[in-house]
Amino acid sequence: MRVFLLAVLVAGPALAENQLTDRDRQMLTQQDQARQAVYARARERCIENRGVDCFSEQGLREWVLLDRSREAAVLDQIAPLPTPGGTVPSAGSGSTTPASGR
Repeated sequence: MRVFLLAVLVAGPALAENQLTDRDRQMLTQQDQARQAVYARARERCIENRGVDCFSEQGLREWVLLDRSREAAVLDQIAPLPTPGGTVPSAGSGSTTPASGR
């Protein structure tokens, strides 16, 4: 019984990965390329402005936020996207970034 459960746990992620269609893979690739382009622009902007941490995701976060459109910022306040940790940031968190000057 334990061997069967172990086999299911090991094979589970592989089976789920094989469930993706070509269209799903294409969409994931496009999303990844778009995300990489956003971080490349943010890195360039950070280096131009002599930022402190221009190579980690956390260091580029403020530059990514500055590069976003007004529409995207408004949508985040109305319906925030979950963070990678699975939590949704509250709209009234009151956090400011150093680039905003507040």
